[in-house]
Amino acid sequence: MTTVVALPVAMAFGVASGLGAAAGLYGAMACGLLAGVFGGTRGQQSGPTGPIAVVVAALVAANTDKLSVVFAATILAGALQIVFGRLKWGDWIKLVPYPVISGFMTGIALIIIIIHVNPFFGVAGSKQILTSLQSYAKIPGAYNLAALSIGCGTIAMIYALKAISKKIPASLVALVAATLACSILKLDVPKIGQIPSQLPTLNLPPIAIEDVSIVISGALTIAVLGSIDSLLTSLIAEKMLRTRHDSNQELVGQGMGNMLAGLLGGLPGAGSTTRTLANIDAGGRTALSAIVYSFLVLLVITTLGSLAAQIPLASLAAILIILGIGIVDWRMMGHLKRAPRADVIVMCVVLAMTVFFDLISAVVVGTLLACFLHIKKLSDSKLSLHGHVEEGVDVYSFHGPVIFAEVNTLNDAQDNFNQAQQIVFDFEKAAFVDQSSAYYLNDLIQQLKDMNKTVQVIEISPLVRKELESMHCDVILQSEIVQNDHAYDKVSAFMLQLNERSV
Repeated sequence: MTTVVALPVAMAFGVASGLGAAAGLYGAMACGLLAGVFGGTRGQQSGPTGPIAVVVAALVAANTDKLSVVFAATILAGALQIVFGRLKWGDWIKLVPYPVISGFMTGIALIIIIIHVNPFFGVAGSKQILTSLQSYAKIPGAYNLAALSIGCGTIAMIYALKAISKKIPASLVALVAATLACSILKLDVPKIGQIPSQLPTLNLPPIAIEDVSIVISGALTIAVLGSIDSLLTSLIAEKMLRTRHDSNQELVGQGMGNMLAGLLGGLPGAGSTTRTLANIDAGGRTALSAIVYSFLVLLVITTLGSLAAQIPLASLAAILIILGIGIVDWRMMGHLKRAPRADVIVMCVVLAMTVFFDLISAVVVGTLLACFLHIKKLSDSKLSLHGHVEEGVDVYSFHGPVIFAEVNTLNDAQDNFNQAQQIVFDFEKAAFVDQSSAYYLNDLIQQLKDMNKTVQVIEISPLVRKELESMHCDVILQSEIVQNDHAYDKVSAFMLQLNERSV
Protein backbone atom coordinates (compact mmCIF):
# COMPACT_ATOMS: atom_id res chain seq x y z
CA MET A 1 0.00 0.00 0.00
CA THR A 2 2.82 2.41 0.89
CA THR A 3 4.53 1.77 -2.44
CA VAL A 4 1.34 2.51 -4.34
CA VAL A 5 1.03 5.85 -2.54
CA ALA A 6 4.75 6.64 -2.80
CA LEU A 7 5.44 5.94 -6.48
CA PRO A 8 3.63 8.89 -8.09
CA VAL A 9 4.77 11.24 -5.33
CA ALA A 10 8.42 10.18 -5.61
CA MET A 11 8.40 10.69 -9.38
CA ALA A 12 6.56 13.99 -9.05
CA PHE A 13 9.02 15.38 -6.53
CA GLY A 14 11.90 14.10 -8.65
CA VAL A 15 10.59 16.07 -11.62
CA ALA A 16 9.81 19.08 -9.41
CA SER A 17 13.37 19.12 -8.09
CA GLY A 18 14.84 19.23 -11.58
CA LEU A 19 16.73 15.96 -11.12
CA GLY A 20 14.12 13.87 -12.90
CA ALA A 21 11.68 11.10 -12.01
CA ALA A 22 14.44 8.49 -11.72
CA ALA A 23 16.18 10.52 -9.01
CA GLY A 24 12.92 10.59 -7.07
CA LEU A 25 12.63 6.81 -7.29
CA TYR A 26 16.27 6.28 -6.29
CA GLY A 27 15.79 8.55 -3.30
CA ALA A 28 12.59 6.77 -2.29
CA MET A 29 14.34 3.42 -2.44
CA ALA A 30 17.45 4.50 -0.49
CA CYS A 31 15.76 6.59 2.19
CA GLY A 32 12.85 4.21 2.55
CA LEU A 33 15.16 1.27 3.18
CA LEU A 34 17.83 2.65 5.52
CA ALA A 35 15.66 5.12 7.44
CA GLY A 36 13.07 2.37 7.93
CA VAL A 37 15.59 -0.19 9.14
CA PHE A 38 17.88 2.03 11.22
CA GLY A 39 15.52 4.88 12.23
CA GLY A 40 13.88 5.32 15.60
CA THR A 41 10.18 5.61 14.72
CA ARG A 42 7.85 2.66 14.38
CA GLY A 43 5.78 2.66 11.20
CA GLN A 44 7.54 5.65 9.62
CA GLN A 45 8.20 5.64 5.87
CA SER A 46 10.66 7.99 4.23
CA GLY A 47 11.35 9.37 0.78
CA PRO A 48 11.27 12.63 -1.19
CA THR A 49 9.11 15.32 0.43
CA GLY A 50 7.93 18.82 -0.43
CA PRO A 51 10.44 20.83 1.66
CA ILE A 52 13.37 18.76 0.39
CA ALA A 53 12.23 18.98 -3.24
CA VAL A 54 11.96 22.77 -2.94
CA VAL A 55 15.48 23.08 -1.54
CA VAL A 56 16.98 20.77 -4.16
CA ALA A 57 15.12 22.59 -6.95
CA ALA A 58 16.80 25.85 -5.94
CA LEU A 59 20.17 24.11 -5.74
CA VAL A 60 19.68 22.51 -9.17
CA ALA A 61 18.58 25.82 -10.72
CA ALA A 62 21.77 27.49 -9.50
CA ASN A 63 24.03 24.62 -10.63
CA THR A 64 22.45 23.20 -13.78
CA ASP A 65 25.83 22.46 -15.36
CA LYS A 66 27.28 20.62 -12.36
CA LEU A 67 24.72 18.35 -10.67
CA SER A 68 27.54 16.64 -8.80
CA VAL A 69 27.28 19.57 -6.37
CA VAL A 70 23.70 18.53 -5.55
CA PHE A 71 24.60 14.90 -4.89
CA ALA A 72 27.65 15.88 -2.83
CA ALA A 73 25.43 18.16 -0.73
CA THR A 74 23.02 15.25 -0.26
CA ILE A 75 25.78 12.95 0.97
CA LEU A 76 27.14 15.60 3.34
CA ALA A 77 23.61 16.36 4.57
CA GLY A 78 23.19 12.70 5.49
CA ALA A 79 26.49 12.75 7.38
CA LEU A 80 25.40 15.88 9.24
CA GLN A 81 22.11 14.24 10.24
CA ILE A 82 24.02 11.33 11.71
CA VAL A 83 26.12 13.82 13.68
CA PHE A 84 22.92 15.60 14.82
CA GLY A 85 21.60 12.29 16.10
CA ARG A 86 24.81 11.36 17.89
CA LEU A 87 24.88 14.77 19.56
CA LYS A 88 21.28 14.14 20.67
CA TRP A 89 19.90 17.23 18.97
CA GLY A 90 16.74 15.39 17.98
CA ASP A 91 14.90 16.42 21.14
CA TRP A 92 15.15 20.11 20.20
CA ILE A 93 12.41 19.73 17.58
CA LYS A 94 9.86 19.70 20.39
CA LEU A 95 10.88 23.27 21.27
CA VAL A 96 10.02 24.75 17.87
CA PRO A 97 6.84 26.85 18.40
CA TYR A 98 3.72 25.77 16.55
CA PRO A 99 3.28 29.09 14.64
CA VAL A 100 6.77 28.56 13.17
CA ILE A 101 5.90 25.06 11.99
CA SER A 102 2.56 26.28 10.67
CA GLY A 103 4.08 29.15 8.68
CA PHE A 104 6.87 26.95 7.37
CA MET A 105 4.59 24.15 6.15
CA THR A 106 2.09 26.57 4.59
CA GLY A 107 4.96 28.40 2.89
CA ILE A 108 6.26 25.12 1.47
CA ALA A 109 2.75 24.36 0.23
CA LEU A 110 2.55 27.70 -1.57
CA ILE A 111 5.94 27.16 -3.21
CA ILE A 112 4.86 23.76 -4.52
CA ILE A 113 1.61 25.16 -5.88
CA ILE A 114 3.18 28.28 -7.42
CA ILE A 115 5.90 26.45 -9.37
CA HIS A 116 3.47 23.86 -10.75
CA VAL A 117 0.82 26.13 -12.16
CA ASN A 118 2.72 26.45 -15.46
CA PRO A 119 3.23 22.68 -15.98
CA PHE A 120 -0.46 22.21 -15.13
CA PHE A 121 -1.30 24.38 -18.15
CA GLY A 122 1.29 22.62 -20.30
CA VAL A 123 3.65 25.60 -20.25
CA ALA A 124 7.37 25.37 -19.43
CA GLY A 125 7.83 26.38 -15.81
CA SER A 126 10.59 27.58 -13.51
CA LYS A 127 11.87 26.52 -10.10
CA GLN A 128 12.15 30.18 -9.06
CA ILE A 129 9.14 31.68 -7.27
CA LEU A 130 9.31 35.20 -8.69
CA THR A 131 10.01 33.93 -12.20
CA SER A 132 7.02 31.60 -11.98
CA LEU A 133 4.73 34.37 -10.74
CA GLN A 134 5.89 36.74 -13.48
CA SER A 135 5.31 34.11 -16.17
CA TYR A 136 1.63 33.65 -15.28
CA ALA A 137 0.77 36.56 -17.59
CA LYS A 138 1.91 34.48 -20.57
CA ILE A 139 -0.30 31.49 -19.78
CA PRO A 140 -3.47 32.70 -21.62
CA GLY A 141 -1.59 32.87 -24.91
CA ALA A 142 0.62 29.80 -24.49
CA TYR A 143 -1.36 27.12 -22.63
CA ASN A 144 -1.76 23.59 -24.00
CA LEU A 145 -5.45 22.67 -23.98
CA ALA A 146 -4.73 18.94 -23.97
CA ALA A 147 -2.34 19.26 -21.02
CA LEU A 148 -4.84 21.44 -19.14
CA SER A 149 -7.54 18.83 -19.75
CA ILE A 150 -5.26 16.09 -18.44
CA GLY A 151 -4.43 18.15 -15.35
CA CYS A 152 -8.08 18.94 -14.61
CA GLY A 153 -9.06 15.33 -15.23
CA THR A 154 -6.37 14.15 -12.80
CA ILE A 155 -7.62 16.45 -10.07
CA ALA A 156 -11.25 15.47 -10.64
CA MET A 157 -10.42 11.76 -10.56
CA ILE A 158 -8.33 12.01 -7.39
CA TYR A 159 -11.06 13.81 -5.47
CA ALA A 160 -13.75 11.49 -6.84
CA LEU A 161 -11.84 8.37 -5.84
CA LYS A 162 -11.10 9.76 -2.38
CA ALA A 163 -14.81 10.47 -1.95
CA ILE A 164 -15.58 6.84 -2.78
CA SER A 165 -12.92 5.34 -0.50
CA LYS A 166 -9.73 6.60 1.09
CA LYS A 167 -8.21 3.16 0.68
CA ILE A 168 -8.06 3.56 -3.09
CA PRO A 169 -4.60 4.78 -4.25
CA ALA A 170 -6.22 7.78 -5.93
CA SER A 171 -3.01 9.45 -7.15
CA LEU A 172 -1.66 6.29 -8.75
CA VAL A 173 -4.96 5.40 -10.43
CA ALA A 174 -5.33 8.95 -11.79
CA LEU A 175 -1.72 8.94 -13.00
CA VAL A 176 -2.19 5.64 -14.86
CA ALA A 177 -5.49 6.85 -16.35
CA ALA A 178 -3.92 10.11 -17.53
CA THR A 179 -1.00 8.23 -19.11
CA LEU A 180 -3.34 5.82 -20.91
CA ALA A 181 -5.50 8.69 -22.14
CA CYS A 182 -2.48 10.47 -23.58
CA SER A 183 -1.29 7.28 -25.29
CA ILE A 184 -4.67 6.20 -26.72
CA LEU A 185 -5.67 9.68 -27.87
CA LYS A 186 -2.10 10.48 -28.99
CA LEU A 187 -2.17 13.80 -27.19
CA ASP A 188 0.72 16.15 -27.75
CA VAL A 189 1.59 17.10 -24.18
CA PRO A 190 4.90 17.43 -22.27
CA LYS A 191 5.93 14.11 -20.70
CA ILE A 192 8.48 12.91 -18.16
CA GLY A 193 10.76 11.40 -20.77
CA GLN A 194 13.07 8.42 -20.64
CA ILE A 195 13.73 6.88 -17.22
CA PRO A 196 16.82 4.66 -16.76
CA SER A 197 15.68 1.06 -16.34
CA GLN A 198 18.96 -0.27 -14.97
CA LEU A 199 20.10 -0.31 -11.38
CA PRO A 200 21.92 2.82 -10.22
CA THR A 201 25.56 2.45 -9.25
CA LEU A 202 27.34 3.93 -6.26
CA ASN A 203 29.28 7.01 -7.27
CA LEU A 204 31.18 9.57 -5.19
CA PRO A 205 30.60 12.88 -7.01
CA PRO A 206 33.72 14.95 -7.77
CA ILE A 207 33.77 18.46 -6.32
CA ALA A 208 35.93 21.41 -7.31
CA ILE A 209 37.47 23.58 -4.60
CA GLU A 210 35.40 26.60 -5.64
CA ASP A 211 32.17 24.60 -5.11
CA VAL A 212 32.89 23.53 -1.52
CA SER A 213 31.01 26.45 0.02
CA ILE A 214 27.96 25.70 -2.15
CA VAL A 215 28.03 22.05 -1.07
CA ILE A 216 28.30 22.94 2.62
CA SER A 217 25.50 25.53 2.43
CA GLY A 218 23.20 23.15 0.55
CA ALA A 219 24.02 20.29 2.90
CA LEU A 220 23.17 22.34 5.99
CA THR A 221 19.83 23.36 4.50
CA ILE A 222 18.92 19.80 3.48
CA ALA A 223 20.07 18.37 6.81
CA VAL A 224 18.16 20.85 8.97
CA LEU A 225 14.95 20.80 6.92
CA GLY A 226 15.11 17.03 6.48
CA SER A 227 15.52 16.62 10.22
CA ILE A 228 12.62 18.93 11.05
CA ASP A 229 10.40 17.29 8.43
CA SER A 230 11.23 13.78 9.66
CA LEU A 231 10.81 14.49 13.35
CA LEU A 232 7.47 16.22 12.83
CA THR A 233 6.29 13.07 11.06
CA SER A 234 7.71 11.02 13.95
CA LEU A 235 5.50 12.97 16.37
CA ILE A 236 2.46 12.15 14.22
CA ALA A 237 3.37 8.45 14.08
CA GLU A 238 3.92 8.45 17.84
CA LYS A 239 0.45 9.86 18.47
CA MET A 240 -1.19 7.39 16.09
CA LEU A 241 0.52 4.31 17.53
CA ARG A 242 0.66 5.62 21.10
CA THR A 243 4.29 4.64 21.34
CA ARG A 244 7.50 6.50 22.04
CA HIS A 245 9.98 7.26 19.27
CA ASP A 246 13.71 7.87 19.49
CA SER A 247 14.31 11.24 17.81
CA ASN A 248 18.08 10.91 17.81
CA GLN A 249 18.10 7.42 16.32
CA GLU A 250 15.62 8.62 13.71
CA LEU A 251 18.12 11.27 12.61
CA VAL A 252 20.81 8.61 12.30
CA GLY A 253 18.54 6.48 10.08
CA GLN A 254 17.55 9.46 7.95
CA GLY A 255 21.20 10.42 7.58
CA MET A 256 22.16 6.94 6.41
CA GLY A 257 19.33 7.00 3.87
CA ASN A 258 20.36 10.37 2.48
CA MET A 259 24.00 9.38 2.20
CA LEU A 260 22.99 6.36 0.11
CA ALA A 261 20.60 8.51 -1.95
CA GLY A 262 23.42 10.91 -2.80
CA LEU A 263 25.76 8.07 -3.75
CA LEU A 264 23.08 6.63 -6.07
CA GLY A 265 22.31 9.98 -7.69
CA GLY A 266 18.95 10.20 -5.99
CA LEU A 267 16.83 12.93 -4.43
CA PRO A 268 17.34 13.30 -0.65
CA GLY A 269 14.36 12.52 1.51
CA ALA A 270 12.78 12.68 4.93
CA GLY A 271 9.98 11.10 6.90
CA SER A 272 6.79 11.48 4.86
CA THR A 273 3.48 12.05 6.63
CA THR A 274 1.42 10.70 3.71
CA ARG A 275 3.45 7.52 3.33
CA THR A 276 3.68 7.00 7.09
CA LEU A 277 -0.08 7.28 7.50
CA ALA A 278 -0.61 4.83 4.64
CA ASN A 279 1.90 2.41 6.13
CA ILE A 280 0.37 2.53 9.61
CA ASP A 281 -3.13 2.18 8.16
CA ALA A 282 -1.98 -0.93 6.28
CA GLY A 283 -0.56 -2.46 9.46
CA GLY A 284 3.11 -1.60 8.91
CA ARG A 285 4.92 -1.45 12.23
CA THR A 286 8.40 -2.90 11.67
CA ALA A 287 11.40 -2.54 9.40
CA LEU A 288 9.96 -5.30 7.19
CA SER A 289 7.50 -2.85 5.63
CA ALA A 290 10.41 -0.56 4.70
CA ILE A 291 12.29 -3.46 3.11
CA VAL A 292 9.26 -4.52 1.05
CA TYR A 293 8.59 -0.91 0.06
CA SER A 294 12.15 -0.40 -1.20
CA PHE A 295 12.15 -3.71 -3.07
CA LEU A 296 8.94 -2.80 -4.90
CA VAL A 297 10.35 0.61 -5.88
CA LEU A 298 13.43 -1.18 -7.19
CA LEU A 299 11.17 -3.50 -9.19
CA VAL A 300 9.45 -0.51 -10.78
CA ILE A 301 12.81 1.05 -11.69
CA THR A 302 14.05 -2.10 -13.42
CA THR A 303 10.85 -3.13 -15.21
CA LEU A 304 8.55 -0.15 -15.78
CA GLY A 305 10.93 2.64 -16.78
CA SER A 306 9.76 2.78 -20.40
CA LEU A 307 6.11 3.01 -19.38
CA ALA A 308 6.77 5.69 -16.76
CA ALA A 309 8.44 7.81 -19.45
CA GLN A 310 5.00 8.41 -20.99
CA ILE A 311 3.53 10.04 -17.87
CA PRO A 312 2.27 13.58 -18.69
CA LEU A 313 3.82 16.38 -16.67
CA ALA A 314 0.41 18.04 -16.30
CA SER A 315 -0.81 15.02 -14.36
CA LEU A 316 2.19 15.12 -12.04
CA ALA A 317 1.67 18.85 -11.57
CA ALA A 318 -1.95 18.21 -10.62
CA ILE A 319 -0.87 15.63 -8.03
CA LEU A 320 1.64 18.07 -6.54
CA ILE A 321 -0.89 20.91 -6.43
CA ILE A 322 -3.25 18.64 -4.48
CA LEU A 323 -0.39 17.68 -2.16
CA GLY A 324 0.39 21.37 -1.68
CA ILE A 325 -3.22 22.12 -0.78
CA GLY A 326 -3.07 19.29 1.75
CA ILE A 327 0.12 20.64 3.36
CA VAL A 328 -1.46 24.04 4.08
CA ASP A 329 -2.23 24.38 7.80
CA TRP A 330 -5.94 25.04 7.37
CA ARG A 331 -6.57 24.84 11.10
CA MET A 332 -4.27 27.81 11.72
CA MET A 333 -5.72 29.62 8.70
CA GLY A 334 -9.19 29.27 10.17
CA HIS A 335 -8.09 30.71 13.51
CA LEU A 336 -6.24 33.79 12.28
CA LYS A 337 -8.85 36.19 13.67
CA ARG A 338 -9.04 34.45 17.03
CA ALA A 339 -5.45 33.32 17.60
CA PRO A 340 -3.12 35.47 19.75
CA ARG A 341 -1.74 38.33 17.68
CA ALA A 342 1.86 37.37 18.44
CA ASP A 343 1.30 33.86 17.05
CA VAL A 344 -0.30 35.23 13.90
CA ILE A 345 2.61 37.63 13.37
CA VAL A 346 5.15 34.80 13.73
CA MET A 347 3.23 32.55 11.36
CA CYS A 348 2.94 35.27 8.69
CA VAL A 349 6.62 36.23 8.95
CA VAL A 350 7.74 32.61 8.60
CA LEU A 351 5.35 32.02 5.71
CA ALA A 352 6.58 35.09 3.80
CA MET A 353 10.25 34.30 4.42
CA THR A 354 9.75 30.68 3.38
CA VAL A 355 8.19 31.65 0.06
CA PHE A 356 10.28 34.67 -0.89
CA PHE A 357 13.56 34.37 0.98
CA ASP A 358 15.14 31.28 2.52
CA LEU A 359 13.75 28.24 4.32
CA ILE A 360 16.40 27.95 7.02
CA SER A 361 16.32 31.68 7.75
CA ALA A 362 12.53 31.46 7.98
CA VAL A 363 12.70 28.81 10.71
CA VAL A 364 15.52 30.54 12.62
CA VAL A 365 14.00 34.03 12.44
CA GLY A 366 10.54 32.70 13.24
CA THR A 367 11.76 30.81 16.29
CA LEU A 368 13.71 33.82 17.57
CA LEU A 369 10.73 36.12 16.96
CA ALA A 370 8.40 33.72 18.77
CA CYS A 371 10.78 33.58 21.75
CA PHE A 372 11.11 37.36 21.81
CA LEU A 373 7.34 37.93 21.75
CA HIS A 374 6.82 35.25 24.39
CA ILE A 375 9.43 36.83 26.64
CA LYS A 376 7.80 40.23 26.11
CA LYS A 377 4.44 38.76 27.10
CA LEU A 378 5.90 37.17 30.22
CA SER A 379 7.73 40.32 31.26
CA ASP A 380 4.55 42.36 30.94
CA SER A 381 2.81 40.19 33.50
CA LYS A 382 5.51 39.21 35.99
CA LEU A 383 6.06 42.40 37.98
CA SER A 384 2.85 43.66 39.51
CA LEU A 385 2.10 46.60 41.80
CA HIS A 386 -0.21 45.37 44.55
CA GLY A 387 -0.90 48.71 46.16
CA HIS A 388 -0.07 50.63 49.30
CA VAL A 389 0.38 49.07 52.69
CA GLU A 390 0.03 52.59 53.97
CA GLU A 391 0.76 56.03 52.59
CA GLY A 392 4.09 56.08 50.73
CA VAL A 393 4.66 52.30 50.89
CA ASP A 394 4.42 50.20 47.69
CA VAL A 395 4.63 46.42 47.31
CA TYR A 396 5.77 44.68 44.10
CA SER A 397 5.64 40.92 43.42
CA PHE A 398 7.59 38.83 40.92
CA HIS A 399 5.89 35.87 39.24
CA GLY A 400 7.64 32.91 37.59
CA PRO A 401 11.11 33.26 36.02
CA VAL A 402 12.57 36.72 36.55
CA ILE A 403 14.47 37.09 33.26
CA PHE A 404 16.25 39.85 31.36
CA ALA A 405 13.01 41.24 29.90
CA GLU A 406 12.06 42.18 33.47
CA VAL A 407 14.59 45.00 33.25
CA ASN A 408 12.27 46.91 30.94
CA THR A 409 9.34 46.43 33.33
CA LEU A 410 11.38 47.61 36.28
CA ASN A 411 12.46 50.61 34.25
CA ASP A 412 8.83 51.47 33.46
CA ALA A 413 8.04 51.44 37.18
CA GLN A 414 10.67 54.10 37.91
CA ASP A 415 8.09 56.87 38.40
CA ASN A 416 6.29 54.82 41.04
CA PHE A 417 9.59 54.14 42.79
CA ASN A 418 10.35 57.87 42.88
CA GLN A 419 7.00 58.71 44.46
CA ALA A 420 7.07 56.03 47.18
CA GLN A 421 9.14 56.36 50.33
CA GLN A 422 9.18 52.66 51.17
CA ILE A 423 9.33 49.87 48.56
CA VAL A 424 8.89 46.14 49.14
CA PHE A 425 9.89 43.46 46.59
CA ASP A 426 8.12 40.12 47.11
CA PHE A 427 10.03 37.08 45.73
CA GLU A 428 7.61 34.43 47.01
CA LYS A 429 6.48 33.39 43.50
CA ALA A 430 9.80 33.97 41.72
CA ALA A 431 10.99 30.70 40.15
CA PHE A 432 14.53 31.91 39.45
CA VAL A 433 16.45 35.09 38.65
CA ASP A 434 18.75 35.49 35.66
CA GLN A 435 21.93 37.55 35.63
CA SER A 436 20.50 40.59 33.83
CA SER A 437 17.57 41.00 36.23
CA ALA A 438 19.68 40.27 39.31
CA TYR A 439 22.31 42.89 38.44
CA TYR A 440 19.72 45.47 37.46
CA LEU A 441 17.67 44.94 40.61
CA ASN A 442 20.79 45.04 42.77
CA ASP A 443 21.80 48.39 41.24
CA LEU A 444 18.21 49.69 41.44
CA ILE A 445 17.93 48.96 45.15
CA GLN A 446 21.25 50.66 45.81
CA GLN A 447 20.07 53.67 43.79
CA LEU A 448 16.84 53.87 45.77
CA LYS A 449 18.73 53.64 49.04
CA ASP A 450 21.00 56.44 47.91
CA MET A 451 17.80 58.47 47.47
CA ASN A 452 17.06 57.80 51.17
CA LYS A 453 14.23 55.40 50.40
CA THR A 454 13.54 52.29 52.45
CA VAL A 455 13.77 49.11 50.36
CA GLN A 456 12.81 45.71 51.76
CA VAL A 457 12.85 42.25 50.19
CA ILE A 458 10.77 39.29 51.42
CA GLU A 459 10.26 35.58 50.73
CA ILE A 460 13.52 34.74 48.92
CA SER A 461 13.50 30.99 48.22
CA PRO A 462 16.63 28.88 48.83
CA LEU A 463 17.13 28.48 45.04
CA VAL A 464 16.84 32.21 44.32
CA ARG A 465 19.05 32.99 47.32
CA LYS A 466 21.75 30.67 45.99
CA GLU A 467 21.58 32.36 42.57
CA LEU A 468 21.83 35.83 44.10
CA GLU A 469 24.75 34.77 46.28
CA SER A 470 26.60 33.30 43.29
CA MET A 471 26.23 36.63 41.46
CA HIS A 472 27.27 38.61 44.57
CA CYS A 473 24.03 40.59 44.67
CA ASP A 474 24.69 41.63 48.27
CA VAL A 475 22.48 44.72 48.18
CA ILE A 476 19.40 42.57 47.49
CA LEU A 477 20.29 40.04 50.17
CA GLN A 478 21.08 42.72 52.76
CA SER A 479 17.67 44.27 52.13
CA GLU A 480 15.82 41.08 53.07
CA ILE A 481 13.51 41.15 56.05
CA VAL A 482 12.62 37.89 57.77
CA GLN A 483 9.82 36.55 59.87
CA ASN A 484 9.18 38.08 63.31
CA ASP A 485 10.41 41.41 61.98
CA HIS A 486 7.80 44.14 62.52
CA ALA A 487 8.00 45.31 58.90
CA TYR A 488 7.67 41.72 57.69
CA ASP A 489 4.52 41.21 59.74
CA LYS A 490 2.98 44.38 58.35
CA VAL A 491 3.70 43.41 54.74
CA SER A 492 2.56 39.81 55.28
CA ALA A 493 -0.74 40.99 56.68
CA PHE A 494 -1.24 43.22 53.65
CA MET A 495 -0.40 40.39 51.22
CA LEU A 496 -2.83 38.07 53.01
CA GLN A 497 -5.54 40.69 52.68
CA LEU A 498 -4.88 40.97 48.92
CA ASN A 499 -5.07 37.22 48.47
CA GLU A 500 -8.39 37.08 50.27
CA ARG A 501 -9.76 39.80 47.99
CA SER A 502 -8.68 37.89 44.85
CA VAL A 503 -10.42 34.75 46.09
